[in-house]
Amino acid sequence: MAFIKFLVTTRWLNENLKRSDVKIIDCTWIMPGTSPDLLEGFIPGAQFFDIDEVAAPHPTLKHMLPSSTRFEEAMQIMGIKPTDHVICYDRFGVRSSPRLWWTFRMFGHAKVSVLDGGLPAWIKDANAVSKTLTLPPACTTYKTSSPFIGVISQDEILSLLPSSPQIVDARPKGRFDGTVPEPRKNLKSGHIPGSLSLSFSDLIEGEALLSMSELVQKTRRAGVDLGSPIITTCGSGVTASGLALAFTLLGATDIRVYDGSWSEWGASDAPIEK
Repeated sequence: MAFIKFLVTTRWLNENLKRSDVKIIDCTWIMPGTSPDLLEGFIPGAQFFDIDEVAAPHPTLKHMLPSSTRFEEAMQIMGIKPTDHVICYDRFGVRSSPRLWWTFRMFGHAKVSVLDGGLPAWIKDANAVSKTLTLPPACTTYKTSSPFIGVISQDEILSLLPSSPQIVDARPKGRFDGTVPEPRKNLKSGHIPGSLSLSFSDLIEGEALLSMSELVQKTRRAGVDLGSPIITTCGSGVTASGLALAFTLLGATDIRVYDGSWSEWGASDAPIEK
């Protein structure tokens, strides 16, 4: 059930594209300092959600989880209702779309899914592409609800470290081990003490998520216990949300995303392992 509910195929979206309760959001996020060669165009009916703009203000950290008031304002402007089925996608495939999925889940939105394979899969399957984004419908009244998933702060993780919490890091193995420098300036190398390494890129084949059986195998090999509480982390909270999606698909129910992730931890005096 979770696989169908939180991850939809291009075929499903094409068949449900014209439903009034289906709202499509392009939430492509590009790492600062990079210039990827991305596909042009949008899925018909799509609006754009900027995770850097709809975010809590912070002096150094980008796309931090917005306040409920800020999120409500954004949804009202986009004409989205709490009962709508929101489809998140990005132009990489599956990269920043889980971040928006997690954000909706944090604000109690029940019907939200990620398009598996994103825009590349949509185009590959010969579906129509629009040259422009869709103008939002009339403003709606949107109210957030109790979260379906969790978030955790640096201070909370520091208080939990003595009890060896299960922390899973989505960054590539070299960055986790501290053998490869961080892409962001002025960050130390290494990982949060006691954490596990499961690079989110290893859960992707082409542009789409691996099959359920392959996700299970990768998760087991990394030593992740889906039945115990899980904290996910990465560089800035984007691919940590990807791990949260994957673990949710596999049945995990107690997941918290470290919003500041290594952008915060690696810039602080918090303990580090290599």
